[in-house]
Amino acid sequence: MHCFSPPAILLLLCTCLCAAVHAEPVDPAAEAKNKSEGEAEGTKPAGTHSWDAPAIKVPGFEAKLKEEERIGSYGQPRWSAHRRFNRTRQYVRPEGQIDFEIWSIHKGPRRSNHGDEAVENEWQTELEFGLPYRFQFDAYLVLAKTGREGELELAEEKFELRWAFMDWGKIYSNPTLYFEYAIHNHDFDSVEVKLLLGDSIIPRLHWGVNLVYEHVLGGDHNNNFAFTAAISYTVIDSLLAIGWEHQSEFEDSADNRWDFEDSHITGPSIQIRPSPQAHLNLVPFFGVGGHSPAFKFYFVFGWEF
Repeated sequence: MHCFSPPAILLLLCTCLCAAVHAEPVDPAAEAKNKSEGEAEGTKPAGTHSWDAPAIKVPGFEAKLKEEERIGSYGQPRWSAHRRFNRTRQYVRPEGQIDFEIWSIHKGPRRSNHGDEAVENEWQTELEFGLPYRFQFDAYLVLAKTGREGELELAEEKFELRWAFMDWGKIYSNPTLYFEYAIHNHDFDSVEVKLLLGDSIIPRLHWGVNLVYEHVLGGDHNNNFAFTAAISYTVIDSLLAIGWEHQSEFEDSADNRWDFEDSHITGPSIQIRPSPQAHLNLVPFFGVGGHSPAFKFYFVFGWEF
């Protein structure tokens, strides 16, 4: 059985510390003071989470839905403060926000082009920290298992840093830089950089696009160029959204530079928010083209502390 490496142990400790800090009860005196002030004003004390943070006023903008309200020190809409899409990321978490996610990913090979017909299974945990100055830090653990008989083992540890250029709405598409370092336990490490773009077209209709470059630091020194795109429509404010997502990848190696093997997956998406803290994302991708997988299914459960 594969042993957990120091980065994996560090991530687990961070997760436990995060849960402990947020589970600690607030100071009784401060809580009583806030409660009395709220009662005196006839309102509840303002919250600090994405769902109960007070809406801020933006000149020339009026929110039609709760999810469109602007919140936080970056003036971003509530819908952007948590994951909206699966394969496409956008902007950063508000400073002080902590999210935890569990991913279940299952990829089926296309039998006509692959000798191995076993489904590849991954389970990923992700911890997201919203930092000041429009930064975000994420840490991941990835467990993998091939088919029914394969051994479940730790496959990757990944660390991600994002930085948004400006507060939300100052530049259309809200460009954000993304850097990731991945430790592969049975392969060479890799680095990945992305340009994240995302915004609203009209109320209820949101989009995101990522431009991606990944390089393997050894072996065949594979390069992977990718493009992801997503669109989502809010059916029920802060509760239900449906949409479509797409990803195209082009990979080459040191021996065959610019001779790319391409892969394309596309499919419908749905997001359900059963409670203010939680989100459920489902995307059943299907492959398009000979080198694409037959299918790739994503299920994500997220919780905001």
